[in-house]
Amino acid sequence: MPELPKGAGKDSFSLVDAGRLFAAMGLAGAGTFLDLACGPGSYSLAAARRFPALCVQAIDLAPGLVAGLRRQAEAAGLANLRADTADITAPLPLAMGSVDACLMAMVVHDLAADGSAPAVLAEVRRVLRPGGVLGVIEFHKLPPPPGPPQTVRLEPAELAAVLERAGFRARRTLEFSGPAYLSLFA
Repeated sequence: MPELPKGAGKDSFSLVDAGRLFAAMGLAGAGTFLDLACGPGSYSLAAARRFPALCVQAIDLAPGLVAGLRRQAEAAGLANLRADTADITAPLPLAMGSVDACLMAMVVHDLAADGSAPAVLAEVRRVLRPGGVLGVIEFHKLPPPPGPPQTVRLEPAELAAVLERAGFRARRTLEFSGPAYLSLFA
């Protein structure tokens, strides 16, 4: 397994208002929040700190990033955060309907580009409970930096088309300052 996935880049967390993100996704008390392709785990750590009763599951391909996230969670006493190494293009190590909310930050553009989006999104649908929410953070097609090359970025309508082909229904898009936005799907 490679240390860093293809397309891995700078963490987008600093470009997003976490409070607005979590409110839009309906995170509050108990339940399970999946941070899929979590990278260094900034979103996972913030959710675990903010919502102690929430079970936070973080998954990434890079063992070094997952190990670092585990160390940070342990040092912060975040018993509600679990980090695992897994290839998200394979079946996810989660039970059907076990996730209330899933976040995919800055990853769908790579999945769309390499053709793996349908399989990954089918797995997300499998693990989301009925009525669960999928939040996707991407960048508008503005020149970098920050973020991925402009050619692979997805505007909200393009992102919605990718997700709708996988059976998701667009709910709304929330703009952040700069190039980042959050689209919510049911």
